[in-house]
Amino acid sequence: IAGHAVVRVGKLRPATATAPSERELVCEISPREDLGGEVGLRPAAAALAAALTRPEAVNATFSVGAYGGDVASAADAWDDEFLKLVGPEIYRRPLGPALPAVEMSDWLREWARGFLKPGRGLTTKVSVGDVDGGAILRFIKSDGGYADYDAEDADDDWGKSDEKKPPKPDGALLLLAEGAPASRVRVVRAEMEEGVVVKEMSEASVLSRLQKDLDALEKARRSAR
Repeated sequence: IAGHAVVRVGKLRPATATAPSERELVCEISPREDLGGEVGLRPAAAALAAALTRPEAVNATFSVGAYGGDVASAADAWDDEFLKLVGPEIYRRPLGPALPAVEMSDWLREWARGFLKPGRGLTTKVSVGDVDGGAILRFIKSDGGYADYDAEDADDDWGKSDEKKPPKPDGALLLLAEGAPASRVRVVRAEMEEGVVVKEMSEASVLSRLQKDLDALEKARRSAR
């Protein structure tokens, strides 16, 4: 098969006779099979039609569900929903006024380097770099030349990689702070070449810590106001 898209839809709700609003022409999209429930016939049909033409949907599997957000433009909403298939995206969190996106890029870079601290590592070795809008957390194969950190040699060098030879990358996560189309933080898989295995345990640890630390930061910012 040259290209395909697998779209999973729950129970279809018949279309109303009245003219649809912009919101009624859009579905929520997930790159996982975790959306279900009723979805309108019109937005479900629009999702299928879009899957035939959008490059993000090529060789992708995704589920659709009822859209719960506000929609100024159905076209813009579809652009943002299909963005989830690029990578794919595995995390999205809105940022409130206490966490402006312009500040969160630097915060994400510093936060990502926390995984290089003694005792804060993941089950997979990582390296950290800066990208526009945030950081990239690269998973490194165990034979790639990175020595493990321990309490004796860590000291003040926790933010530096102990590199002895070029590492062998094994997938990555992009940690991004965005101000448009909405103020938010997203985490996206990257550098997923053929043969790269998803690091489920490490990804779950990253997302859990990120959610917890963002919640704590937002709470502290609000309390300080």
